[in-house]
Amino acid sequence: MLSYMLRLNYSYANKYLLTLTGRSDGYSAFGKNNKYAFFPSVAAAWNMSSEEFMENQSNWMDMLKVRLSWGSNGNQAINPYQTLDRLKLTNYIWGDHGTVVNGSYLLTDGVGNPNLKWETTLTRNIGLDFGFWNGRLSGSLDAYWNTTKDLLMQTTLPKGAGYEFQYQNFGQTSNKGIELALDAILVDQKDFGLNFNFNISYN
Repeated sequence: MLSYMLRLNYSYANKYLLTLTGRSDGYSAFGKNNKYAFFPSVAAAWNMSSEEFMENQSNWMDMLKVRLSWGSNGNQAINPYQTLDRLKLTNYIWGDHGTVVNGSYLLTDGVGNPNLKWETTLTRNIGLDFGFWNGRLSGSLDAYWNTTKDLLMQTTLPKGAGYEFQYQNFGQTSNKGIELALDAILVDQKDFGLNFNFNISYN
């Protein structure tokens, strides 16, 4: 593995937040044509509780932030040499005198694929963070949509090909859902405290 990443964070008046990320990942086990892939992402947030029009709510509202993000990430779930044609050493009988010599033969369990590339997941997310009454109640609400393309799949080949299978980028999956998390301080006394944590999700 060899990775490079550059990240830029920007904040204006503690109201508007922006993060830009560019990441390049390389994996030697991929085919010679696609060892590297680039994965960008961007995230923005609006801290509404810092706005002037929210000042009258500060006696009961601690924080209210809206988030929006989009980005991609890679998966390299293959073993080394899976994209190459592989040889195995063996011994042969050579000549009339039965001399044992070293040789090799082509493995037929899998054929190489020099065009195999990274499996990529694209994530989209919108969220809301909130806090009330001096931290007595806080939490977050998130909605997401993920799509994964170029899945790393072991594809069965026809018998006439002379090989059993080949790793290929094939197919696409998608999942979406919402998540809610709540944290509450029910009792906060000197000698006794009681916290309540709750989360629920639908996918």
